[in-house]
Amino acid sequence: MQLTSSHPRTRPIAAGHLRAFEAVARHLNFRAAAEELSLTQSAVSRQIQALEDEVGTALFLRHTRAVELTSAGSQLLRAAASALE
Repeated sequence: MQLTSSHPRTRPIAAGHLRAFEAVARHLNFRAAAEELSLTQSAVSRQIQALEDEVGTALFLRHTRAVELTSAGSQLLRAAASALE
């Protein structure tokens, strides 16, 4: 399932997951996002995994020392940025 699915979400995404997602997307780094949010890197990683499970698609491509947004991640970042303001 992609974010642009024909079935609209009926349940909101948890704000904590969105905040973690936005921080990781901005830094493109789980450690830096964790420091900003005063969480452990593992906690941020678990929040992102839970969010990916909830939306049904990968939001990041994970590399050895970096991450990058997928197209679905870019879509969610545009939507989340205004929601978190």
